[in-house]
Amino acid sequence: DAPPAEIHVSSQGLSTAQYNSLQTVMDQQKVSSFFTSDLQALRDITTSLAWVDQVSISRDWQRGIVVTALPKQAVANFGTERLVDAKGSVFVPADSSDLTQERFATLQGEMAQAPVIMQQMQQVNDWYAPLDMQVEDIILSPRMTWLIRFDNGLRVIVDNENTAQKLLNLSQLLGNQLSGRRDEMQSVDLRYK
Repeated sequence: DAPPAEIHVSSQGLSTAQYNSLQTVMDQQKVSSFFTSDLQALRDITTSLAWVDQVSISRDWQRGIVVTALPKQAVANFGTERLVDAKGSVFVPADSSDLTQERFATLQGEMAQAPVIMQQMQQVNDWYAPLDMQVEDIILSPRMTWLIRFDNGLRVIVDNENTAQKLLNLSQLLGNQLSGRRDEMQSVDLRYK
């Protein structure tokens, strides 16, 4: 006959929108008493929120059941409706104003390919960093063709055959033989021999 346990959502590390989103979900949960509440069920519900990376749920004598969540940290835009974290996990943020951030590169392609696209962007950024070039947009088409646009305006198109080697070779060419002519280039097509 014990009263239902109180659910306390910790706001630590969360934006206002993330806190409100989590609080709304927790307010809808029917919990039993302090000792009999199913913490695993609450954990599962919390981790089902797209923007939640990790969650901790514990019992606290003063506050009741305490829910602490860590949000995913976006590192790039994925299209215009989603973000992607460093692991390549695509998610919808709790606050739509977090979408299409100027400081982020934009990745596009199938969501299942997000980790591959993320890895390719990081590799390309490493190779082109000595040239002071960063990926601004990277697209993987359904035909597995890569379209890369750098922050200096250069566009590169490359197919899925020896992609890494072609991109590495281009970075070396731009740093050496073609270093004086980089400003003249708008796009490079690496699909052909």
